[in-house]
Amino acid sequence: MKKFLILASLLFFLPVFASEEAKKTNKTKRQAPLEIKVTPWGPTQSDVELAKRRVLQDLNVQRELKGAKYRLVAFELIDDESVKDKSLPSIPPSRYRAILYDYTNNQAVIAEGDFDGKESITVKRSAFDPGVGDEELRAAYDLVAKSPEFAALYDKQQIGFYEPMPPTTHLNGERLVNVGVINLQTGEQEIVSVSFKYDKVIRYEAKAPPTAKASPEACGIQNSGQGATGRGVPGQYQLTITQDGAPLWEMLVIRPSSSSGSSEGSGIEIRDVKYKGKSVLKRGHAPILNVKYINNTCGPFRDWQYSEGYFQIPTSGVQYPNGPSGGIAILSSGVATTAIETRNDQGNFQGVAIYRQDVGYGEEVVLVTEMNAGWYRYVMEWRFAPDGTIRPRYGFASIANSCVCNPRIHHVYWRFDFDIVQPNNKVFQIERGRKFMKQILTEAAIFRNYQTNRSFLIQNANGDEAYILTPESNDGSVADRNGNLIDTFGAGDIWLLKFQGTPNNPGELDDPNTSPAANLNPWVSGESIDNQDIVIWYGAHRYRTDDTSIRNQRDEVISGVNIIGPTLKPVRW
Repeated sequence: MKKFLILASLLFFLPVFASEEAKKTNKTKRQAPLEIKVTPWGPTQSDVELAKRRVLQDLNVQRELKGAKYRLVAFELIDDESVKDKSLPSIPPSRYRAILYDYTNNQAVIAEGDFDGKESITVKRSAFDPGVGDEELRAAYDLVAKSPEFAALYDKQQIGFYEPMPPTTHLNGERLVNVGVINLQTGEQEIVSVSFKYDKVIRYEAKAPPTAKASPEACGIQNSGQGATGRGVPGQYQLTITQDGAPLWEMLVIRPSSSSGSSEGSGIEIRDVKYKGKSVLKRGHAPILNVKYINNTCGPFRDWQYSEGYFQIPTSGVQYPNGPSGGIAILSSGVATTAIETRNDQGNFQGVAIYRQDVGYGEEVVLVTEMNAGWYRYVMEWRFAPDGTIRPRYGFASIANSCVCNPRIHHVYWRFDFDIVQPNNKVFQIERGRKFMKQILTEAAIFRNYQTNRSFLIQNANGDEAYILTPESNDGSVADRNGNLIDTFGAGDIWLLKFQGTPNNPGELDDPNTSPAANLNPWVSGESIDNQDIVIWYGAHRYRTDDTSIRNQRDEVISGVNIIGPTLKPVRW
């Protein structure tokens, strides 16, 4: 008890409450440079391609799909379930899940097998929508280009295509793939749907499906048309960051296309994160991403985080541990730039770029990617500093379309599976004006409070080591100053939960996805989180509009900084 009071008193005087953006430090002591080492981990692209061929040639699969129109639309790695101890490192996936869509019968067909090819491939049907991959989208473009309605305009190069929101529409029990059509001369837009079952294009009286919008007015940057990855492109790597030969950071990095999540992925996923040899996070990622328009002018939409778009990296001084298409690039000098910094949708790389940068906090190692979800462009970063600080960040952009001219709120929900030194931890609430911390003993949903600079400390249950999670000023809140919920779609700010499930199959990895809105509150069931394995979900909420006609927003259509995300800092490490 005495040790706890000493720690609490010390924490009271720590400057943890001020925004990180206001605390940039001027380093007077020159530090040794950070060194980056990356080692490929898990299945390769050749492993995946071989598995796909096995699935398509498998007699059980062919029997199930006999006489049907179908396409392989997604591929997922299945995490190994044999490891039950979270303190042990993750092991590479040995099995896969291939998802085909049966257009004739409007069902997904799921085939599972092992990469070694020793097991029989199992096949089952499901009614869920697997999302749209790049191959399926380009097939839809091709069908629209050859259709009687658009063939002449396409042949004269008067129209172009883009990925709209929502990606699919369900009409009379049929899953249709949506395609945005833009007149390159007039700017006029239309969103149509493609029926692969009947090989035809469906048009709407309102020029768009019910939850979308298409009009001559368009906002956002020009679409590059380069496309994006589908689900299941391999790219997992062990990352080690050293300084003066000593390891600072160690972790497993998983590219968005291979990230976990029930159906939407979770961006750049980091696992088994250690700082100076001690565990910090078992897993960090962002499984939920959605957007709600003011007055419901479009949407709402639940977005996905596995489609990697193109962004720009230097053309020289780049190391590719598994080749240029392997999903990881290490930059020896320079930085990666995305649509946020350049206002340009063009790029030369897909995956995760890793580089060193000092933006005022000392040199950090940056992991960055750009993801496409329809007409949205999302940029995700993880920043790791020598002092143990972790800064997860999210940024936003959009290609030209009618919906983004309207105001909306984007919501990002990070999931931090803290294992401070070991899986069993404690969590404390810290507020300005309180001399001591308040331990949170049971699961809870808590709003941010900027008036008291409410933060949270996650501590090793058997020691002093801890991390403080501090909200940043741009992260917003779904509650007013008095703690009253005012944004029911955003649902919440912070959820403190007990870990459920197994290391590779967490029970609360994704919310009960019944609508585009986040639905995490059902996981708050009153279980103890005292000396337990603790997971924190952190929601951040960003108001945006791409209307350049509003004078004070002309320079803010795409911000030059990644603007939302908390800061995690070590204490007594």
